[in-house]
Amino acid sequence: LLTFTCLKNTEVLPEEELSVEEQKWRDQNLKSYEFTLQISCFCIVDYTQPKRIQVRDNKVISVAGVPFEELNDSSFRTIDGFFLYIEEQRKLNPVVEEIQYDDEYGFPSYIYFDISERIADEEIGYTLTDFVPY
Repeated sequence: LLTFTCLKNTEVLPEEELSVEEQKWRDQNLKSYEFTLQISCFCIVDYTQPKRIQVRDNKVISVAGVPFEELNDSSFRTIDGFFLYIEEQRKLNPVVEEIQYDDEYGFPSYIYFDISERIADEEIGYTLTDFVPY
């Protein structure tokens, strides 16, 4: 597995250290887009409902029509943020990891981690669909 180091703010690793999928994503240089995000977890029903995420200039600006600043929730990320999330979760040596990537754009379309068999209900999954670039 490739190791991704979390760097300050939006700094990125040199391209030779990126996965094939992340390189495909980066090559397209998409900074403004939207997608539908559904979170799978042992959470309240409203939290797990699909939400439309709008990204402009590589920053989340709204979630289901609500300005991002009002939410204060790190689960709502840019696609670059999801790539960072994947690499940070891998550092925790999860017992289960499932990642699927979009064939056309290379972004992670399904992410699931179970970090520990000893901890109940800490598993979390993200499904990204209906991607529209701008």
